[in-house]
Amino acid sequence: MKTLGEKLRLLRINRSWSQEDVAHELNMSLPGYSKIERNKTDITLSRLEQIAKLYQMTLIELIAYGEEDITENKKYQKLLEEKDKEIMSLQRRIIELIDKK
Repeated sequence: MKTLGEKLRLLRINRSWSQEDVAHELNMSLPGYSKIERNKTDITLSRLEQIAKLYQMTLIELIAYGEEDITENKKYQKLLEEKDKEIMSLQRRIIELIDKK
């Protein structure tokens, strides 16, 4: 299993970006970003979300990047999306029923 830093390095290299390019896009210092890729620092959820957005990925896709089980993760993501739609539909139905009173 690849570390998060290894996955980020792979993503960056696959796009022919330098660490400086990524650090600039994330509005952070080059040494700070380098530490992330080398797994020398913890990363916040908000920073992880920024990175996912930069690579136009979901958090799940980012975390699963380069792993064999990405198909499994996508399956669960789709299931979660379907459940969210069901919940929204039920919420709308509840609101409709309340409004009828």
